[in-house]
Amino acid sequence: MQYRLSIERGCVVNWDTQTEVWARAFGSDVLNIHPADCSLLLTEAPMCPPSIQDTVDEMVFEHFGFQSYCTRTAPVLAALKAQTESEQPANCTLVLDAGFSSTHTVPIFGGTPLNFATRRLNVGGKLLTNQLKTIISYRSFNVMEETRLVTDVKERLCYVSLNFSVELSTTQFKGKKNTVRREFVMPDFVTNVRGHIRDPNEPMKACGPSAEMHEGVPPKKKHKEGASDEQVLKLSNERITVPELLHHPSDIGIEQAGVAECLAQSLEACVPDVRDALCSNIVLTGGTTLLPNFEERLRRELREILPSELAVNVTHVSDPLLAAWFGGSIFAASDTYESQVVTKEEYSEYGHSLCRRRFMA
Repeated sequence: MQYRLSIERGCVVNWDTQTEVWARAFGSDVLNIHPADCSLLLTEAPMCPPSIQDTVDEMVFEHFGFQSYCTRTAPVLAALKAQTESEQPANCTLVLDAGFSSTHTVPIFGGTPLNFATRRLNVGGKLLTNQLKTIISYRSFNVMEETRLVTDVKERLCYVSLNFSVELSTTQFKGKKNTVRREFVMPDFVTNVRGHIRDPNEPMKACGPSAEMHEGVPPKKKHKEGASDEQVLKLSNERITVPELLHHPSDIGIEQAGVAECLAQSLEACVPDVRDALCSNIVLTGGTTLLPNFEERLRRELREILPSELAVNVTHVSDPLLAAWFGGSIFAASDTYESQVVTKEEYSEYGHSLCRRRFMA
């Protein structure tokens, strides 16, 4: 049996399924709302195709019958949240949104995304997880159907290397010289429901929930029992080579620039007058940016490739996973929201063209 998500790369590809998802979300089991009495704010992917935007208009007004609605991209809403957190809100923001399907770099001026300077990298959390699944399945045991488990392994064990070539060379060693190597004890869903990390260079000891079962058992017997009962996943260079794809996607044949180069290209596409303001306010959002060392590695690479006269300031928006939602709630509660929406009556009279003009403003 195979399944597909109704949204791929940020765009709806299966409208029947997506309609059911929305219907349940709006229904009595979740939000319990009456669309005719509500205004809807939706996020959409940067540079979303007009055909998909038009279909969303039809679903919102003709199928569900909302009173009014508005769309914004996730980077724009994340930038709005970042502004509320800053002591000196800036008019220019350069957002790097590394999410599930892809990574976008979006310059924003006065709340408006500069689409001509937006860049997209087809590497996101999904690709990193799939790459890790492939490597583990080839080297250890088949985990191709264990997406949630491998995602958990990625989030807990993978990290962005600050000195990739040096750390990669250490993975060739055995024993304590290999400082990258870790072991992940797979969950058995009886005594260990999530799995736990183990450093093979440390003395063997009982870890996690299973430790309680071995109380009073001599150390040698513990190790023997663990060896027979536990399923252990050994990770070494995978911990750094998988996240490295964000910086060098060509390693797996994706002929695109890495995240630092994408930011540099976005800056280069903007007029010189705003480059300094954008470079001094680079905001990171999206779950993939939570990989350890991501921010520091990006800052170092930007400093190497950008002109020295540009001040580089890179910060994380708080709660990158939900930044777009929080930004949307701020926008929906603002005084300007009502002037940005399209009502059902306006849509009936002017159609899709009004939605495109107003949502681009």
